Amino acid sequence: MLSRVVLSAAATAAPSLKNAALLGPGVLQTTRIFHTGQPSLAPVPPLPEHGGKVRHGLIPEEFFQFLYPKTGVTGPYVLGTGLILYFLSKEIYVITPETISAISTIGLLVYVVKKYGASIGEFADKLNEQNIAQLEAAKQASIKSIQDAIDQEKSQQALVQKRHYLFDVQRNNIAMTLEVTYRDRLHRVYREVKNRLDYHIAVQDMMRRKEQEHMINWVEKHVVRSISAQQEKETIAKCITDLKLLAKKAQAQPIM
Repeated sequence: MLSRVVLSAAATAAPSLKNAALLGPGVLQTTRIFHTGQPSLAPVPPLPEHGGKVRHGLIPEEFFQFLYPKTGVTGPYVLGTGLILYFLSKEIYVITPETISAISTIGLLVYVVKKYGASIGEFADKLNEQNIAQLEAAKQASIKSIQDAIDQEKSQQALVQKRHYLFDVQRNNIAMTLEVTYRDRLHRVYREVKNRLDYHIAVQDMMRRKEQEHMINWVEKHVVRSISAQQEKETIAKCITDLKLLAKKAQAQPIM
């Protein structure tokens, strides 16, 4: 009840005390439920992995260390007992059946925490370690893939830097292709010209041969026509006589 009164009073006085250093962050936070300003860009400190030391499962150790120089070792206990007795004697807090239920529930919770807290904590730590291992594996896989992409990009950049060699080779290949095409066309022209010249030579040879044959046939025909029957008989007789003389000479010569 008192906490609600304090919060309502703080909410009422907060507009005039926004800049006051005495107001805690919790009180100011109640006046900024609909805060829409820019978020702070300051780095958020990491959360502690382990909580601070407490006594009796609830009271922070810093409370005892704060009162120890002034009240001694028993000071915090005397203060707490005195406050409880004061609340009960002044009936600020009235014991009801709900109080018994709360004490029983708190005792049961304390027993469960004392009995199974360590095992539950180990189980939770194991789950946390598994999750961290999975996240770390995913992180390493992502880093590896990014590193592979960087290496591939560097290799591609190295290839790009050597592209002038490729261009030179392509220029040489194109020049060789043009040279081969040029020489092939020259050879084709030479072959066509040679074929045409061979054709003309063959035609001239054939014309010369036909003319010679025609001339021979013509001369032979006219010679045959100019020879009479008497001249033919005399020529035949002369040939026979010559053959006989040759035969006699051949017989008269001794055989070596």
